[in-house]
Amino acid sequence: MSPEIARTMVDAALPLVEPDLVGIWRKNVWWFGLRWPFSTVLFSWVTVASTLAPEFHLDRYLLTMLAGFFGLVIGAHYIDITASKDKYLPYFPKMNREAIRTVGVLAVLAGMAVGVYMSLLYSLWFLVFVILGGFFALFYPIEKPKWLHTYPGFGIAWGFIPVLAAYYIQGTRIDLLGIGLAVFLGITVVEMHHMAVLTNEKEYSADLTKNARLLLKIHRVAAYSIGLMLLISRLVQK
Repeated sequence: MSPEIARTMVDAALPLVEPDLVGIWRKNVWWFGLRWPFSTVLFSWVTVASTLAPEFHLDRYLLTMLAGFFGLVIGAHYIDITASKDKYLPYFPKMNREAIRTVGVLAVLAGMAVGVYMSLLYSLWFLVFVILGGFFALFYPIEKPKWLHTYPGFGIAWGFIPVLAAYYIQGTRIDLLGIGLAVFLGITVVEMHHMAVLTNEKEYSADLTKNARLLLKIHRVAAYSIGLMLLISRLVQK
């Protein structure tokens, strides 16, 4: 039996514990670590916040996306993989945990550096979001402190803070619309996270995991569509 066939048989025998542990995402730990299906949803909600702000500046939007890409997409996710080694090790038995963790920490620092640059350009008050974002990116994945790795913590770290930061940096002000949007999308990402939890084939029945994956797909399509339409509308107005 060839190594490739043996590997395929092992992969087929492993239960699905994350909804994106399939297809191309399962081929390489560095590729999987980007958690791109969920990261794109985060970018979609950040886009929604940016485009619904009273002002819209393309340069600030692109820098916001760059900071998020380094800090949350690469940094937090890579740290999470190494902190949850027992969960992912059966799928990526040859992964270099030290290298992944190092890249993750450096990526968070790079994201914070972009945030500091934005603060110097547009508003020093933005440093509050930079510090909070860096804190969540570094410590949420390692579950320290414990309260951080909860549904409320997830909603704040992956919804409320990124959304409010994206809204604030466009016009350098916060109003009730921005706060309401941040609260709403903070709750929305928690709902997405819970649907992802329900796709774990180790813990739930086939019918439940199948329905949860379907709801996740609907959620992603909705997020992508809303974010793209609002971004196009802002660009057309320019």
